[in-house]
Amino acid sequence: MISLVVVNYRSAALAADAIRSARASTRTALHVVVVDNSCDAAEARALQPHADFLLAAATNLGYAGAINAARPHCRGEIVILANPDVIFFDGAIGRLADALADPAIAVAGPALYWDNALEWILPPSEPHTLRGKVDEILASRSNLWRSLRSRRRLRRRLAFWRHRKTTPVPAISGAVMAIRLRDFDAAGGFDERFALYFEETDFLRRVTKLGRRIVYVPAAKCRHLYNQSAGADTARAASLFLASEAVYFGKWYGTGTYRALKALERMPPIESWESCPDPLDLPEPGLVVEASPLATFDPAAGFFPPSTGVRLPGEVWEAYRGDVLYLRAVDPASARVVLTCVRYRT
Repeated sequence: MISLVVVNYRSAALAADAIRSARASTRTALHVVVVDNSCDAAEARALQPHADFLLAAATNLGYAGAINAARPHCRGEIVILANPDVIFFDGAIGRLADALADPAIAVAGPALYWDNALEWILPPSEPHTLRGKVDEILASRSNLWRSLRSRRRLRRRLAFWRHRKTTPVPAISGAVMAIRLRDFDAAGGFDERFALYFEETDFLRRVTKLGRRIVYVPAAKCRHLYNQSAGADTARAASLFLASEAVYFGKWYGTGTYRALKALERMPPIESWESCPDPLDLPEPGLVVEASPLATFDPAAGFFPPSTGVRLPGEVWEAYRGDVLYLRAVDPASARVVLTCVRYRT
């Protein structure tokens, strides 16, 4: 038996779809534990038929607190933690469980896609190291450094998107994580100081400090609608991100170091962007198209189009919570940016 833990916050319909897809994707018995952080009786009632155990929290426990609260109710040797805004495709759960058959591996994550056709692949997760933060701040202060960093990060994404075999990685997305329960316990569960964001990064870092491995399993495929709960209130989400970032870097590198780095950070320059035509007509074949909520393309989803005409899938645009989506086409061989444009929600 495998336990599936879904943490819900005002997304009951999505959570129900996630659970249905998980059950349909595997023949292995799933014991589904749902923690509802909504503090809304209607949300809890909607989730009750889909859960084997439902914990309706009296107050919002945060993601980390909800996972820890679910732990005593998990059965079996493996738990899969999932956001409510994911869809499991056939075989995904079995392939994640198979990866954990290797006793050296503690955590496994799937390939995450933005669309139903599994063509727009989401980027690798950030390990959030001190070196990476310094790199980000230097990029905020120097146009040359920003350009070099952008190319390095693009090459890293391309390498990640080309993986076809299970591969060790420093971090995976918290949207879906398969964890051996004894490793979850050995690492001490999740740090509840993180209300939202960075909790999985902190947890995975503690796992690796114990000498355990994290792997990316590209054969396990899921769709991630991305940020459906947090995206409903972008100002609150941004505030929570900054608060959790401060906790994370303070915990691992010291509060003074984090404050000193933030004092050096600058706002990126404002650029003018042309509006994207639909479809987007690429100037040459063989390009990779990236889409991002940020003009820095940090992070970005990727698409390898079979032709020069590119349309953003309807379900991606409909589910997207932002008002602006940036698109660019790049040459994968040279990391040269060939085309940039922006799509506005009208």
